[in-house]
Amino acid sequence: MLVTTEEHMQSIISSRKDLEWEGWNVVKYTKSNSAMFSADGCIKGGQWMNKKVFLLTEHGWNLPESIGRKYAQVEG
Repeated sequence: MLVTTEEHMQSIISSRKDLEWEGWNVVKYTKSNSAMFSADGCIKGGQWMNKKVFLLTEHGWNLPESIGRKYAQVEG
């Protein structure tokens, strides 16, 4: 799913607790007990999480379709 405007991306981030801005990039956090052993692992809120960064490209942000489906359910 390609998100091409900041307003659309902000509405997606606002509807989900697992997404947040990191500069112009978007970060998705997923709780994981094995995150401490992962290159993408980090501590957030006192818990180990996997961190997936979606970089802003010249076309927008490329997000997995699963994020778009969840967003559509929240909006409806």
